[in-house]
Amino acid sequence: MAEDQSERITCATYTHARRHPMVIGQIAGWTPPFQLTPTQIVVLLVSVLVESQTWRWWGPHMPRSTAVLVALGVPCLLTWTVRRGRLEGRSVMRTTAGWLLFWTRPRGGRVGGRGYRPARPRLLPTAPVFIACTEEQQP
Repeated sequence: MAEDQSERITCATYTHARRHPMVIGQIAGWTPPFQLTPTQIVVLLVSVLVESQTWRWWGPHMPRSTAVLVALGVPCLLTWTVRRGRLEGRSVMRTTAGWLLFWTRPRGGRVGGRGYRPARPRLLPTAPVFIACTEEQQP
């Protein structure tokens, strides 16, 4: 008994690592002033692209300083908002990947690595059936 009590059990927990999202610290050798998740990078790029494509509709109708503030502030605000966003208990990127996989998989599942398609129903060949009647059975 004394030997069993003197031995220590060593274990590790990784809950801290699972609580925090994957972040990108360097992009092609360049380190941004803050860390970004892949979801934030996608949202930032898409929002900047959408703003640049729609500038001609909303940009000239605002004072120049307000338009520049909106052009810089909206992508930053969206990027900051999506950092801790959760859908279905998962991060936005994982939820999107799950939905894309769901939509691209075959409806009936897979059998042998191929999409399952049930066999088409076929009608059996039919021929007329003649029944011989006796005189007693005729109406």
